[in-house]
Amino acid sequence: MQTYVNEILLGLNLIGVIYLIVQGSLRRKIAPKEDLYQKMNDNQKELTREISELKMTLKQYQQTLKQESEQWRIERQTLEASIKATRKTMSGQDLLLNDRYKEIFDLQNQGLSVDQIAKKLEKGSGEVAFILQLAAQQRC
Repeated sequence: MQTYVNEILLGLNLIGVIYLIVQGSLRRKIAPKEDLYQKMNDNQKELTREISELKMTLKQYQQTLKQESEQWRIERQTLEASIKATRKTMSGQDLLLNDRYKEIFDLQNQGLSVDQIAKKLEKGSGEVAFILQLAAQQRC
């Protein structure tokens, strides 16, 4: 009877060993899939982190661009105001030149030559020619 018990125990032991071998081979097949899923999960986390960093970087660039755009707008307004002021000053100088030498311009409009204007106003012909040249340059 003891032999039968030993044989039964040996048989059960053999069945247990076979069961463990089968389970081990199944785990080996399942383990690569689990590793693959883990790697995919890790990659997804890494990509999510990188996308978050890119979004933050883009927001920083947008803020920088807005600030620079505002600075350029202010500089442009300042330059435009400066140009307008310069134009007003120049047009004021034109008026001053026209008022001061009105007689010369009137005589020129009447068709008199530089020498004739100089004689009539008792000025040098070089001075009259110079004034007329300045006025012509300012008109251009």
